[in-house]
Amino acid sequence: MSNNQLIPTNEIKEEFEAILLEHDSIAHCEINLKNGTIKNIHQLDTSYDEFALDTVNNEFCFSLKDKNNINFYRMNLQTFSQINAITLHLDNYFSSEELKDESYYSKLIYLNHQYLLYWITKRAINYGHPFYQCIFLVNTSRGEIKRLNPFLPNGDNLLRLDTSKNIYLSNQNHFLLVKTGRIRPFEKQAMYKRVDIENPYHDHLESIYLMEVSTLIDQQNFNNTTLLSLLNYSGASENLRYENNVLSYVVSDFTNNTKELIKHDLLVGDVSRCQDDQFIRDHLNYELEVETSYYHYIVKLFKQEKTDSFSLIDDELSFNLKLDKIS
Repeated sequence: MSNNQLIPTNEIKEEFEAILLEHDSIAHCEINLKNGTIKNIHQLDTSYDEFALDTVNNEFCFSLKDKNNINFYRMNLQTFSQINAITLHLDNYFSSEELKDESYYSKLIYLNHQYLLYWITKRAINYGHPFYQCIFLVNTSRGEIKRLNPFLPNGDNLLRLDTSKNIYLSNQNHFLLVKTGRIRPFEKQAMYKRVDIENPYHDHLESIYLMEVSTLIDQQNFNNTTLLSLLNYSGASENLRYENNVLSYVVSDFTNNTKELIKHDLLVGDVSRCQDDQFIRDHLNYELEVETSYYHYIVKLFKQEKTDSFSLIDDELSFNLKLDKIS
């Protein structure tokens, strides 16, 4: 049984649209949770490695490796056409020894109708080194690719990228949210108990930054950024969520054994902090069924014996369901 990814392009309701990612195809689909069906609107027969979807601009972008090259494509979701390609030649940035190995890790981030950000590494995971090796700013309209300096103003660097999110405020300002520190809170807490304060483990630094996308593109660096949070080996952040101009997350202080819910109103610049246990538990235990009325359809579909299994993924949740494909 296959397990294919469904990425919603609009709000998940009883009926909604999504991008269906299979091994060798990308499709724009209509989903009916009540009937348990999935219907293709458009389909492109192609493989892909990384993808980036932006529903505000109605675009889908993806990368695909071809020998020692990475090709970047973008398409309009309404027409599934206007595909542009630009090529990153890996032999300009990696040694012949690194290129012998076909495996690599990468991440693609959408910025706007012209620009993408692309992270890549060709080496194996190596403790003591950042996860990625290179960051590229990709201009798909002009066919230009520039390698960016990864360093941030606080001494951290974006080769240690963990998560990211495009944020569109209600005043139309567009920002990129990035978090560094590829380590989970429970792992970090376990390591804190035996940390050498004079020589902490390499991944102890954890930063949350907000970057204005237009400034990032104009300056082509990460110098003009807003630091929202900086944690060392004695703390960790988790469950970053954005809704209605507000970014919220929980910070754990291992030294004092406390947690704090922090909320940034990105529109007005206010920051609130709360140590109420119930509010913190509600944030950490956020569940789809509490917020929506269609969860019972998903539970029903999950239990049914259908031909195909699909993994439905939104910004904060992922769950499996079974649908019938229809022509």
